[in-house]
Amino acid sequence: MNYEQQLNAFYDQLETKPLSPAGIAVWHALMQVYKKAGWKNPFTVAVTVVTLKAGITERHFFLVRKELVEKGYLTYESRKGRQAAIYCLTPLTEPHSHKTAVNRYYNADKATVNSTYNSTDNRSLLVKELNKEINKDINKHNNPFRFYEENGFGMLSPFISESINAWIIDHTFREPEAVIIEAMKISLMQNVRTWSYVMKILQDWSSKGIQTLADVKAEQERRKQKVAAYHMKKKGEQAHENAKRASTTDYSSYDFGF
Repeated sequence: MNYEQQLNAFYDQLETKPLSPAGIAVWHALMQVYKKAGWKNPFTVAVTVVTLKAGITERHFFLVRKELVEKGYLTYESRKGRQAAIYCLTPLTEPHSHKTAVNRYYNADKATVNSTYNSTDNRSLLVKELNKEINKDINKHNNPFRFYEENGFGMLSPFISESINAWIIDHTFREPEAVIIEAMKISLMQNVRTWSYVMKILQDWSSKGIQTLADVKAEQERRKQKVAAYHMKKKGEQAHENAKRASTTDYSSYDFGF
């Protein structure tokens, strides 16, 4: 199984079957265990392991597990005694993603496709629809939750998930996902991989009225020019000071060789 494809499919599915932040964290924790098990489905894992990875209490875990089952992300089977439960994560990707896209389009307008599928014009239409699907999938990579996990910030905890989600939905930015990802990129360039540092960047931008990714780029350019101007000024002051010292040098004791 392709881990990245499964992640992409998971975030796609969240659009139609949303989960709580804790649900997202538990799914990621189980996916990590599944991956370490060599993609063997079903697999076993202790509740304590999952709660530790997801950052939730054991009591909360059982509620979250129920949520994952009800929304079709997971099935499990309890075992007697102190044995760990058997889990089976629902495969979210299909081997032929293009076929899936065709089927979605086909089902959306079944009557039209059935009557005119063999015509050249409708084949062109189908290709256009497929391209839209592909472009839509590419745009969905603009996902701060996914970026956080894939770039070394660590596993998403419910607290971090809720914090990211709060920045997305509170209308601070007009392009929240893109702006949050840009803040994480700047944090990475500073070699800092903490959400608290990212939040400081976001708070700074918010105080300056930054709304979009273009605003962020403009602010970065302004800062760059300000730093360059400062260094030019310091360089000019230093050159002036050097020239001043040279002009006041005492030559009275210098042997000119006359």
